[in-house]
Formats: sequence, structure tokens, C-alpha cells
Amino acid sequence: MKKIFIASAGLLALAACGGGGNDRQAIIDACVSDGTSDQKTCECMADSAEENLDDDLYSKLADAAREGSEGAEEIMGDLTPQQQTQFMSFAMQAAMTCGMSE
Repeated sequence: MKKIFIASAGLLALAACGGGGNDRQAIIDACVSDGTSDQKTCECMADSAEENLDDDLYSKLADAAREGSEGAEEIMGDLTPQQQTQFMSFAMQAAMTCGMSE
């Protein structure tokens, strides 16, 4: 459970840090700039997001990465219960697959 919380917090932090470019690159840039994960881990997380989130939620995550802290909170706060469940499932999968440490 601790890994899930860390993964979720890390993903929200990466979304809050900003980014640019296309959706995948925005997610990677925000993750790397957060400073808690290396390039390879961030690429894995971005790929996992693309594979495991529907197009709408993936786009919202990328938008949150571009928007910065306030925009990320608003975007992530507007998720439906189904999207929240999908996001948590993705976060658990990314934590296991991408080797995020405790």
C-alpha cells in the first residue's frame, strides 16, 4: 500500500511540475524535473500511462503536467470516480513495472 501511495503522490507531483511538447514528452519532462525519478523510470511511467489510461484521462494527465501545480490540482480534482479508479490502477501498475522504490 505504501508503494501505491508513493506512486500516486509521485504521479501527481510529476503532473504538477509542468512540461511541454507532446503528451508523452510533457509527462516525461514533468517527471524528470520533479527530481525523484531518472529518465528511464519517467519514460516507463509515460509509456505505462499511454498504455493503461484511456485517451481522455491520458490527455488530462498530460495537461496537468503542462499546467503546473494549480492546474494539476484542478484537473485531477475534476476526475470522475471511474477515472480515479483507472488512475489508481495505472499508478499501481506503473509502480510495479517501472521499478519505483519505496
